[in-house]
Amino acid sequence: MDPSKEDFGLDAMLEVIRPMYEEADPAHDFSHILRVFNNARYIGVKEGADMQVLLYAALLHDMGSEPKSKPVPSQAETQRQRLVESFLIKIGLPEDSRQKILYAVKVHRFSKGITPTTLEAKILQDADRLDAMGAIGIARVFLTGGSLGRALYDPEDPFCASREPDDRKWNIDHFYTKLLRLESGMHTKTAKMLAGKRSAVLKRYISDLKDELEGW
Repeated sequence: MDPSKEDFGLDAMLEVIRPMYEEADPAHDFSHILRVFNNARYIGVKEGADMQVLLYAALLHDMGSEPKSKPVPSQAETQRQRLVESFLIKIGLPEDSRQKILYAVKVHRFSKGITPTTLEAKILQDADRLDAMGAIGIARVFLTGGSLGRALYDPEDPFCASREPDDRKWNIDHFYTKLLRLESGMHTKTAKMLAGKRSAVLKRYISDLKDELEGW
């Protein structure tokens, strides 16, 4: 059987999981979950991953996350892990698979700066970060920026030529604090290839924006 077509009950699971993301912010909603799921499935087949572990991790990786506009309590990470583990126990996955999924979910976030040790966790990081790149990544920057009340750019220095980027204030700065750094951090050969294409989209957008702001 083509491993990309294996079911693991995932078709039914998609409908179970969909309501869990109803309160998510627009940049991390169920459509984001589906994109990461599809990225992970494509990479996982190419790289020889344990597809059951990987795809469940992709579906659950943002489960219990708070919108970025809300303050995150210090115990939030523990609560999220417990929520995911409880769900995995409920659907009857064995202990070994649960622990691999929990690990991948725990280390996937860019902000943590963790280099994963398992293939499935590496692929989940790659899949999630790919969704922050390219055309969809640009759209998500402004979705998030709108919810946070960030301005588009610093009118004195839009492209951080002589200052440190601050994406708490400016949307374009997020390209420099995160998006343009993602390609170099990809783990798998497949993700590196995909990231190269998406990084080119980001760079082209910045170049086009510079042209427009300079009035040419």
